[in-house]
Amino acid sequence: MSETQNSTSQKAMDEDNEAVSQTMPNTQDKTNTQDYEDELTRVALALVEDVINYAVKFLEDEQNPMKNITWMTHGEFTVEQGRKQIDEYLSDAPIGVFFVGEEQELVHRPGMVCFREHWQKNLTDAKYDFMAAFPSIFDRV
Repeated sequence: MSETQNSTSQKAMDEDNEAVSQTMPNTQDKTNTQDYEDELTRVALALVEDVINYAVKFLEDEQNPMKNITWMTHGEFTVEQGRKQIDEYLSDAPIGVFFVGEEQELVHRPGMVCFREHWQKNLTDAKYDFMAAFPSIFDRV
């Protein structure tokens, strides 16, 4: 290795060692080192405990994705109460209902965009007309 490359490599290693020594406690002082290790252990244990708790909760949610509700009996049934219970039951289940027509970027969702039946008819008619214009490509058996 040339003199310039060697001095550059040594300078980079010295800078790395200096950066590490600024973030680490003084290893000569056993009290600071022990305090640092104790704090590091405390933080690591707290992190591991959080990860374990999250994993347990995740597995419980996977096994029981929807909460059980107490359904009313047929004698207690009213339309209003039935809707409330259905809304309560579905509040835990993110159900997505939408329509995308022929690879369009516009997504039609209930309550957001009013779906018009003639849109589907227009798409079907346009597709049929296109296929009729090129019978050699779209040869039907």
